Amino acid sequence: MHTIINALHSYNRYLIIVAIFWVIFRSWSGWMGKKHYVKTDNTASLVLLILAHTQLLLGLIQYFFTSAYTTGDMPLSDPWVRYFKMEHISAMILAVVLIQLGRTFTKKTPLDEQKHKKTALYTTAAAVIIFVMLTMKGLFLGTLAQAAAVAQ
Repeated sequence: MHTIINALHSYNRYLIIVAIFWVIFRSWSGWMGKKHYVKTDNTASLVLLILAHTQLLLGLIQYFFTSAYTTGDMPLSDPWVRYFKMEHISAMILAVVLIQLGRTFTKKTPLDEQKHKKTALYTTAAAVIIFVMLTMKGLFLGTLAQAAAVAQ
């Protein structure tokens, strides 16, 4: 079960990266170019929101039910365990909340420029958090690989 959930969580990550870049591009260019907020902007934001909530659901299933890092008695002194038990989950929930807030505030704003602005700012903040956490994961993997190589 963990293998399937983990694979879905991993593949959905790539869809989110594409969607978040698309939403950021459309919102920043719409805001700076004073463009109308059109159906494509709304749909892109909605797709990102659906992907983000799906990712959160898959992550929570892993966190509470299937992951050995978070369901066992592994100590927080292990950086990899701490990353998944504390840092990753906290940051990603915050990123999903920012995506949700951006979409919610955008829907309540009547002016097109303000819609683009709110989408741009909230989505960019979420993207920064996501990419920092993915970078941290990569740094952990690199550090662990180096440690394993030295140990042998």
